[in-house]
Amino acid sequence: MNHVASRRIGITTLSPVHVGCDEVFEPTGFVIADGLLHLLDPAVLAGALDAREKAQLIKLSDERDPIGPIQQFFKSRRERLAPLASQCIDVAGDIAREYEDKAGQSQARGGDGRPVYNLFPMARTAFNPLDGAPYLPGSSLKGSIRTAWLSRLNRGQPPHEDEKRNPGKLQQRLLGYAPGKFENDPFRHLHLADAHANPERSQPPTRIGYAVSKKKRESERGSPELKVYLETVRETLADAFLGEVRFTSGALDWGRLCDACNAFYRPQLEAELDHPQFGPLLATDWRQLLSGMLGNELNELMELRQGFLLRVGRHSGAESVTLDGVRSIKILGAQGQPPSYRAQTTEKRFASVTRAAQSGLMPFGWIWIDGSDDAHRHIAIAVAEKLALLGQPIRAAHAERQAAIEVRRDAQAAASAAAALRQAEAAAAEQAAALAETQRQADLAEMTPNRRRTEEFRAFCESRASQLGKNQEALNGQIHNRARQLAADALQGADWTRQEKAAVADLLAEFLPRLVSRMDKDQLKKLKLAALRNP
Repeated sequence: MNHVASRRIGITTLSPVHVGCDEVFEPTGFVIADGLLHLLDPAVLAGALDAREKAQLIKLSDERDPIGPIQQFFKSRRERLAPLASQCIDVAGDIAREYEDKAGQSQARGGDGRPVYNLFPMARTAFNPLDGAPYLPGSSLKGSIRTAWLSRLNRGQPPHEDEKRNPGKLQQRLLGYAPGKFENDPFRHLHLADAHANPERSQPPTRIGYAVSKKKRESERGSPELKVYLETVRETLADAFLGEVRFTSGALDWGRLCDACNAFYRPQLEAELDHPQFGPLLATDWRQLLSGMLGNELNELMELRQGFLLRVGRHSGAESVTLDGVRSIKILGAQGQPPSYRAQTTEKRFASVTRAAQSGLMPFGWIWIDGSDDAHRHIAIAVAEKLALLGQPIRAAHAERQAAIEVRRDAQAAASAAAALRQAEAAAAEQAAALAETQRQADLAEMTPNRRRTEEFRAFCESRASQLGKNQEALNGQIHNRARQLAADALQGADWTRQEKAAVADLLAEFLPRLVSRMDKDQLKKLKLAALRNP
């Protein structure tokens, strides 16, 4: 029976981390406002757009070049759509300004004369589809550990000739298993669960910034430098994720894992912090914080085998994903020239919040895996407290933005609920009026012609009262003339009953003083109401 050992781990992001998931923020699925990308759920969006807007959107999607007009469609409605967002992500100021200036606007013409738009292809970091929270896949963590372990076993030796052509043979030799016998690979006994957001903390904030490439050679500094948009989990977030590492045999164990990873990754991180060309471009306070901890608390935890450094995700750099002594990085030559192979890359990628990318940079992918036991927990707490100097303001700003969004979302929900209530009340009133009119028509149908004529005059008076408001008609106007005719017909008609005549008298006495100006007792006497009541 295999021996199973497990260890709970907390994962701290030391620098921005992006783990690719092959998804981007679609142009039809977001708006940028107030420095935030507001992610729109398609179902919610469908309910927010009216029939005319939906028809317009369908028409735009059928155009030859739909992206620009669709971007403009959503951008022009962002004040209304932003509060409906299912998630909000911080956006670097320069990217927000690019969106403001370029979204929906043609930037150039292609070779075929068609307009070219900025698509803002922002790659998402791995996320939980249920709540949008970022996470670190166990496979990504395990792959980084495997690289460090293999490098430690190789001890900087060059590969055999056949291993250059087939890298799998190098792994088989170092890990001691025969071709095709993957079940003997010791890493089959190492299991890492996906690391999800720490439930005791707020969701780790992410930010959309630039991934910029910087040339290593001074002579190449003037060449164009690639800039792409990338979502990253923010840096210096202590215990942002929780996970577990489990060993199901004695081939691997926690202590040797710590030694292998720290021996491989620590020199790389120190080299980046101290790089003569790129070091001065790094964010000053961040660089000083990490350098200080590597010489103190983190160094102590490493020596005590309480944790280890890893580098994960995109733009970690070829040096961090290849073995010492084996490294052979393909370098593309000039157009028409064959590629070359070197032990070092000619450029490095950095996270930047500015398009110029001349300062405040950070390398991608550095994380700290903490598995401190109770006896050494105080050192891990000291690390978290130091990281909080930079990480806590990030969390606080994120929490403040989320709170503001919730307030605005609640206000809009309340307004929508009030509008829905008013609509429901109006519909109910309309239905009640329709029912009342139906009943009135049924009642009229059962009345005598004289009684029906009286009720029709009542309806006329009520309608005029609504139209006049606080005003009145003049004598000899519509109301007065129709009242005079009705009174005369009732008084003189042989087919009018005593009750029908009295009803006419009561109706005229009720409405005429209210609706006709100067309708005094003398004017009412002229209508002979007394005669109608007592024929």
